[in-house]
Amino acid sequence: MLSLAVLSVLSASPVEGLPVVGHLDAPGGTRVTIRGALSKARARQLVTLAAEVQGDVTRRFLTATDKSVLPPVELCLFERSADYDAFVAQLLEGARSLSPLGFFDPARRVVVANVGLSVGNLRHELAHALLHDDWPDIPAWLTEGVGALYGTAALERGGFRFLPNYRLRHLRAARKAGTLPTLSQLARSTADEVYGARVLEFYALARASLLYLDAHGTLRATFDALRGATTADARERVLLGAVQADAFFTWTDGLVLR
Repeated sequence: MLSLAVLSVLSASPVEGLPVVGHLDAPGGTRVTIRGALSKARARQLVTLAAEVQGDVTRRFLTATDKSVLPPVELCLFERSADYDAFVAQLLEGARSLSPLGFFDPARRVVVANVGLSVGNLRHELAHALLHDDWPDIPAWLTEGVGALYGTAALERGGFRFLPNYRLRHLRAARKAGTLPTLSQLARSTADEVYGARVLEFYALARASLLYLDAHGTLRATFDALRGATTADARERVLLGAVQADAFFTWTDGLVLR
């Protein structure tokens, strides 16, 4: 579930070989072509879900800039891990799959999601693409935090409700072991750090901090303030002003995983 910052442009894309099952064409929004060898019923379900994700991400996080002028994003969905692996191997010309779950490749404008494992992979990876079109330089920790929110979320009348998930276990284990990054380190982190040796810890802290902000009604305001923060120092000030460590960890201690 990596949002890839850099991938070399490769030829002979297998994307066109996948059947088109739907499109997202919301006015002013990112255009999305949805592909996959899916039954009609499953295709309708996943196209509807993708539209719900686009609407929710737009409402919560995006500006009013017109993304429809950009080339469409290709959303490639797979029900079987073997098909997913074969597609990724062809897309990356034999390179090892970066994740068994999915990824977003901004260079090709391709989202790949293994929905056979979880439809949360669609929600997570599509969120990356939508965020990228609105904020191409979004910090790695922040796009992964938002994507991870959508990875475990319940669709309700007013949109998605973000739920505690397995990353809370990662947070607690890393905190106990003394390997959890600080909130300052999170705010100042680079993509290399986020996707490096402590990837689970960074993902866990990013998701939990955004979940905390959402629970306290300050997620959008903090996200917008981070967008306006052009330096690591400024991002650190924004995050530390919105998430006080003592209160945050007391809150995470009280979360219950179901």
